[in-house]
Amino acid sequence: MLRQRLGLVLTGGTIGSTSPGDADVVRLVRGPNAGGMPGWLAGPLAAFGAHQLTVARPVELHSEEARPADWEAIAASCRRLAARGAEAICILHGSDTMAHTAAALSFALADLEIPVVLTGSNLPPDDPESDARNNVGSALVALRTLPRGVYLVFAGDPESSALVHLGTRVRKERASGRAFVSPNGGPVATVEHGRLTRLVPFSEPQPLLAREGFARDADGAPAGHPTVARFDARVLELRVHPGLPFAALEAAVAAGGLLGVVAELYPCATGPTGDDDSSLSRFAEFVTARGGVVVGTVSAAPDVAGSYYPSLPTLTGAGINFLPGVLSHAATVKLMWALAVTGGDAARTRALMRRTVAGEVALVGRPAPRRGALNRS
Repeated sequence: MLRQRLGLVLTGGTIGSTSPGDADVVRLVRGPNAGGMPGWLAGPLAAFGAHQLTVARPVELHSEEARPADWEAIAASCRRLAARGAEAICILHGSDTMAHTAAALSFALADLEIPVVLTGSNLPPDDPESDARNNVGSALVALRTLPRGVYLVFAGDPESSALVHLGTRVRKERASGRAFVSPNGGPVATVEHGRLTRLVPFSEPQPLLAREGFARDADGAPAGHPTVARFDARVLELRVHPGLPFAALEAAVAAGGLLGVVAELYPCATGPTGDDDSSLSRFAEFVTARGGVVVGTVSAAPDVAGSYYPSLPTLTGAGINFLPGVLSHAATVKLMWALAVTGGDAARTRALMRRTVAGEVALVGRPAPRRGALNRS
């Protein structure tokens, strides 16, 4: 389907900046000079074909300054563009936290019936070696045919093909070049020579239904997928390491009124247990006893699911919800969203974290056959 009514959301970032010249720090273009559509976009938009364009600018910032409230503003802009007839939306965003925003929009806009694509650039558009035009051009090609959902499209240099990542399965791995990867299952498509090629099958978003009772209206009745995005920022994300002083974090949880914790475990889904100050299981018991939710993830889902080590049953017994196929930053964003959707109710939040909404749960490999099993009759 060739989409002709296009929404364009500008948020700043390197792709909304100018080259430093003899300075070392890129400068964000703000205020009156940023009020209209940047002139360099004319080329990629012309290549997209005949279209009606509506531009929104909900925030102006480098992406490292993004907060959950900015995700809410961007989501609201997308809903307004869709209400005005946009058939596809392209979001220009800074790259450092673009994967977080992609995940946030994946959950908040799961009921939207149009595709949303985020892209950015490694270098400002006025840099002679900038990848901005290629990234935007590839994003627009993808928007012509992608099904509904949220995606991140990035090439990383002026000439390369671009990768299309599902919004909940992508993370930034390096500062330059092809900066984004999809550890769990790989990218879903490529864009090369003006054509999109699908690589792997993937399902469309599964928005919340009224009968599920997760989202509530003002009177507390089930209301289906929330059409107003909200994220509760009272969530801590951490990566387990030997000697991590969890006892000190207990004070932070109490002082900050934190409602959720996401812990990235060691790659084999293990973590420290016991009764000392470096015990994740003891920390999880502390958080859950206060009505909080603790989620465990790993950096990438295993290709082949093997045997679990003894610490994992101990950790899950201490209240950790283990989500092996969800990236840690996606789990953090989803937990913020889930807490807002459920009003902080721990049981309903845990249930929502186990519920796949936007393809965030990657398939975990099946156990390898035991030695000699293939020879048995």
